[in-house]
This record gives sequence, structure tokens and C-alpha cells, in this order.
Amino acid sequence: LLGKKRMVPRMCKCAREEYYATKQLEENKEKQIRLESLIKNSLMDTSFYEKTFEAWDFKKGSRKMYNLGIKYVERFQELKKEGIGLLIHGDPGNGKTYLSCCIANRLLQAYTPVICVSINGLLSRIKETYNKWGDEAEADILRGLGRADLLIIDDLGTETPTDWSRSTIYNIIDSRYRSKLPLIITTNLEVDTSKTGGILAEMYGRRTEDRIFEMCTPV
Repeated sequence: LLGKKRMVPRMCKCAREEYYATKQLEENKEKQIRLESLIKNSLMDTSFYEKTFEAWDFKKGSRKMYNLGIKYVERFQELKKEGIGLLIHGDPGNGKTYLSCCIANRLLQAYTPVICVSINGLLSRIKETYNKWGDEAEADILRGLGRADLLIIDDLGTETPTDWSRSTIYNIIDSRYRSKLPLIITTNLEVDTSKTGGILAEMYGRRTEDRIFEMCTPV
């Protein structure tokens, strides 16, 4: 350096690993703050944080669902690389939302950026932002949804069906698909996983149904 040889310190392997782990943790914290400010109409209120695996009531929720949620969290980093999510479907009141919130809370404890939002709240937020700021603001929300390590959409199928809502839902799902990031969907719709062209295709189109079945394991 400038004609002179100098000795400079170099981090050992353990120090480097600790440095990069700390750096990743800080980046995840900042990402979560940006996501929550972007998606205001989410399920992540006071009651959301009370839905945890520690508070699981086995008289109301089955052990099979509890174990599935725990397994998904434990394997999340591996599943994230493969973009594998869940399609949790069934009758109202059987704990679909509770399970998805438990998964979200356990991942948030590990500082994994997660957004958990109802489909109606999400569409309302996008429409509200679009009415105020136009296409650019809507695109910001869609990009934000694409950046979360895990996106949970609750109650798919309860929204008012319009061409705009169907197109928007497809764009959200497609952005996750192209980013190879996992998605969890809960729905009261009767989903027939043995064939294509079912209720999801009728409501959202065959392309959306194909994306959902490709990304999400039906439960």
C-alpha cells in the first residue's frame, strides 16, 4: 500500500460467521418494520400475538395440526429455498387462522420477516393506496408483499369477486411464485385437490389455481 507492506487483521471463521449472522438479523428487523408500515390492514394486531403454539388448546385444535405447524417452522429455511407453502382449507371455525398465526409468531420470534393479512384487508389497503397515490403506490405494496420471507393470506374467497380483485390476487400470488418464496393461504372454500378446474379455477382462473397448487401443499 503506497509502496509499503502492511499487516492487516483478518477475522477468523467464527468471527465472520457471527458478523454475517448479526448483519442478517439487523436486515431482517428493518425489513419487518418496512413491511408492517406498508401493510397497515394486516391481522398483526394485539390478538394476533396471543395466537402461539405455547397457548395451543388441544381441546380445540388437533395435535396433528399442531405437529404440522411445528414441523413447518422447524424446516422453514429449507422450505423457503424450495418456495413451499401451505393451502389450509376447511369449514369455518376449525382453527385455520389460529394455526397460520402460530406459524407466523414462531418465525417472527426468530426475526424472520413475515406478513399475515386477511384478503379483504389486503385488497382494501391496495385500493385505498391506489385511490390516493395511483399505480406507483400500488406497485410499492405488491413489491413489499414479494419481499416478505413468508406471506400468509387469510380467508381467501371471502372477498367480493371482481375483475380487479381476481387480477390483483393473481399478481400477488404470481410475484411470490416468481420470487420462489413461500405462501400460506387459508380458505373456507371446498377445495378438491384430486383434480384441477375446481372452485379455485372458477373463482380466480386456471392460471391462479395452477400457481396455488404448485406452491402450496393442501392441508
